Amino acid sequence: MTQSSPPTPLSEGNRLQRAYHRWAQPHYARMAPDLREQVEAIDRHLYSRQGLGTWLGAVGALAGTVLGLHAIGASWLTAGLLALLGWGLLLAMGMNLWLQPDKISKAFGSVRRVVLMLILALSGALVGSLFGHALKRGHFDWADYQLLFANRLTSFIPGLAVGMLGAFLVLWSVARVRSGVLQGQRDRARLEAERDTAAAQARQAELRLLQAQIHPHFVFNTLAALQHWVDKGDARAGPLLRDLTGFLRGSTEMLGRPLVPLGEELASVRHYLAIMKARWGERLRYELTLDPALDAEPIPPGLLLTLVENAIEHGLAPCLDGGHLHVRSHRLASGWQLQVHDDGAGLPAAWQEGVGLANVRQRLAHHYGPRAQLQLQPATPGCLAELTVNP
Repeated sequence: MTQSSPPTPLSEGNRLQRAYHRWAQPHYARMAPDLREQVEAIDRHLYSRQGLGTWLGAVGALAGTVLGLHAIGASWLTAGLLALLGWGLLLAMGMNLWLQPDKISKAFGSVRRVVLMLILALSGALVGSLFGHALKRGHFDWADYQLLFANRLTSFIPGLAVGMLGAFLVLWSVARVRSGVLQGQRDRARLEAERDTAAAQARQAELRLLQAQIHPHFVFNTLAALQHWVDKGDARAGPLLRDLTGFLRGSTEMLGRPLVPLGEELASVRHYLAIMKARWGERLRYELTLDPALDAEPIPPGLLLTLVENAIEHGLAPCLDGGHLHVRSHRLASGWQLQVHDDGAGLPAAWQEGVGLANVRQRLAHHYGPRAQLQLQPATPGCLAELTVNP
């Protein structure tokens, strides 16, 4: 089943549509947001091809009314004016009832206003009867009209008043129902907005918590090694302390930021690898092949660091002789890519994704959506992690 395409915005339509849009803009600006949305939707319908049927129906109703009035003796001019007046009032009443039901129900909720409306309606009916009397006879005969009015006074005025009051009550009831529907829509929209805001805040809090969970055990183990070397007077304590200080300073500065330049993330990775090299000695051999042109690309802080840490802990740590780690950044035909390859133990047969990689995927989805993909695949030897970001 095919679906019809939505109407073209008036601002992008033909010359007449664009002119109407320019004229309507100041009026839109003075409306409440929910009222403006409805009015703009009606205008888009009326002044597009989809609204052609509505216009044809309106013209048909008007023409039919004019023909009917002319058939009972009204002139073409009089019939046209009465038809325009009647349908104009009906349309204005219907539009106001639909678009501003709160205003209608409030007006009808006041006894004083209802009485005033009844008086105006009765006055209008009397003026209409005067006009109709003159139209029927071709001239106005005041004596004849007084006699006719006196004969029908006892039934005409009460009947008209009851009819008008009934019409007001119907309009008031419809307005109350429409107001209730609109209020329900507003309440649902408000609740959805509050729920979305709360979800976004919870999501941000979760991301901050995930960022704060980055390798705390690594820091404790490094401090233990540093304390041991200090106690023994080992010359490696000084460089290790400098790298640890640089690592902690960089990690702390990046922790509260949603995105950081890749260059800053790589600085933390270098400190981390220098620390691990000091602790592991010849068991760890690493290589960095980096494209400086990518240093300004944004990345969630600690994300690449997590991939490097996983490669060392799960890939190289189980091997007695350690192994080689290669970190690479390079530009693709579309986007850019980070690779972390280790020649260690590789992925076990029953491998399942842990907290660290789940953290990485959640943060990628939050910041990039479908534009970023993370893949872990067996390599020969070891494991290859590839993070690809598309524009």
